Amino acid sequence: MKGTRMRLFVISMIWWLCTIHASAQRQAIVQQFVVAQDGTGDFRTIQEAVNAVRDHSQARAAIFVKNGVYREKLVIPSWKKNILIEGEDRRKTVITNGDYSGDVFSTYTSYTVLVQADDCVLKNLTVQNTAGPVGQAVALHVEGDRCEVVECDILGHQDTLYAAKGRQYYRGCLVEGTTDFIFGEATAVFSGCTVRSLRNSYITAASTAVYQPFGFVFLNCRLEAAPGVDKVYLGRPWRPFAKTVFINSELGPHIAKEGWDPWKGDAFFPEKEKTVFYAEYGSWGAGASPDTRVAWARQLTDAEVWRYALDSVFAGWQPSAVVRRMDGVNGIRDTGFTPERELARLAGTYPGIRLAGTQPEDGRVARDVPYRDVDGTMLAADIYSAQRKGKATPGVLLLFGGGWRTGDKAQLEPLAAGLAKAGYTAVAIDYRLSTHALYPTAVCDVKAALGWMRRQADSLGIDPEKIAVLGFSAGGQLAALAGTTAGNAVFTDCCGITGDDRVQAIIDIDGILAFIHPESGEGNDTKSISAATRWFGYSRFERPDLWRQASALTYVSARTPPTLFVNSSVERMHAGRDDFTRVLDSHGIHHETKVFADAPHSFCFFEPWFTPTLATVTKFLERVFVGKVSSLR
Repeated sequence: MKGTRMRLFVISMIWWLCTIHASAQRQAIVQQFVVAQDGTGDFRTIQEAVNAVRDHSQARAAIFVKNGVYREKLVIPSWKKNILIEGEDRRKTVITNGDYSGDVFSTYTSYTVLVQADDCVLKNLTVQNTAGPVGQAVALHVEGDRCEVVECDILGHQDTLYAAKGRQYYRGCLVEGTTDFIFGEATAVFSGCTVRSLRNSYITAASTAVYQPFGFVFLNCRLEAAPGVDKVYLGRPWRPFAKTVFINSELGPHIAKEGWDPWKGDAFFPEKEKTVFYAEYGSWGAGASPDTRVAWARQLTDAEVWRYALDSVFAGWQPSAVVRRMDGVNGIRDTGFTPERELARLAGTYPGIRLAGTQPEDGRVARDVPYRDVDGTMLAADIYSAQRKGKATPGVLLLFGGGWRTGDKAQLEPLAAGLAKAGYTAVAIDYRLSTHALYPTAVCDVKAALGWMRRQADSLGIDPEKIAVLGFSAGGQLAALAGTTAGNAVFTDCCGITGDDRVQAIIDIDGILAFIHPESGEGNDTKSISAATRWFGYSRFERPDLWRQASALTYVSARTPPTLFVNSSVERMHAGRDDFTRVLDSHGIHHETKVFADAPHSFCFFEPWFTPTLATVTKFLERVFVGKVSSLR
């Protein structure tokens, strides 16, 4: 009884860990109001609705604002936290005012909207200051912590957006202005935003405090300008420890070659450029010019850029606006990546290559054998039987490649046929791709296949204690992950997998071991959405926890079985390998590495690389299953 209770407790804790994030994002809405100027809602002004929200609410209050131009000076005071204000139409639901710094108002009181409360969300709105080019005139002033602005237009001229303090997240917004139009002390992330300059001047003016590790961070943003604007600086420091970073952002031709300005003439801090942190990573477009930037600015390294993932920048806060992208899940199988198409693509660079010719022997292939039924989707395997009769043979699970998005189990047929001729039962499976289901479903399918192989060992003619997993490219990543996470509750319980998913050997053919790693090129979404981002449904900066969770390097340990790496000359496909093998060495676990010089990523499809690849794999398996090298048994 005690053991049963303990197991139930562990399972419940795992379930809680898997769901707590999602639960936190869907706060219960206990108050709902509608604002409509025509009297069809609960209130005619947004301020009235805000005033009606319960003070210090620990649950979300939702205010839906119908289309209209709301001439208000809206204040969300500190005691009205947890408010969502959502417009009916982004460009037709407008909150507007025209105050500016002068005799009556200062920069700090010129706002159109002031958010002082924590945990507030503005969504699908236009917030504007219509004072024009008359000096400081703030449209949106945010002081609350953990505030989000989603799909909003923030319009003005000088000092449009005052990110005053706290942690702030802007997603899919348009911010428009002239001088210092994004300014303040906050730790603020701008993700997928458009930043439009209306005249030659400066975009940002951060006043980051000396103790803050982060200031303004722009991720995958687009910087553009009005006609005639041709010299705009990325930023200048309002205060001496200003921090601003642009990552993977498109910079238009209006961006000054120097990039940054030191803001000379400050009597209190005459040399602010000595203390600021201004940097870029992966900037592209006509305004990207790393060689001409000021000497005191930086270009981040591949290792440094990972500090700017949201979980680091926001110190554990995950904005609710970080939602899983499902646009690539269309239910249509992608057939774009095949050995034949790769041959056509590579023939000009490698004129002597040819497709591997190994074919399965007649009567030794059972095709489309079901191994898993998930929600009406039948997943199948092709079984390539070994030549040995009357004796159980080692089994090898084969996983095709194609960026978790394309490919099928026929891709590795020559390798499967070669393994069968060498005395191994090869099981090539289909698994769910990102066009049908996102991470971790492919991992679950692989683990289910391993359990199925062990349960069906007698009928398959395999030795259940001699099973290897082999994969190419994305399949190699899956093979390494499956092999290092046998029995790991992160996957077995969350995926509903029961059974023994152990393997006795891992063979990784050009599959990465770590998604977040200085050697990895995965997740560059500047020109188009990367295959890894489509698989996870989140970019590497939005949910780095998932990207690390799916990395075999995270789990390599004394329990990891002997491992073979067969690699091309494409360096990024080796990401994490050296770190991985160092851990294996520390535990005395056998591993081998074979690298083909001047070989393309898809080398294992073609001669002259296929035959030595097959020989490398079979010799490794013989050492593991016959030679009894260090292995988890």
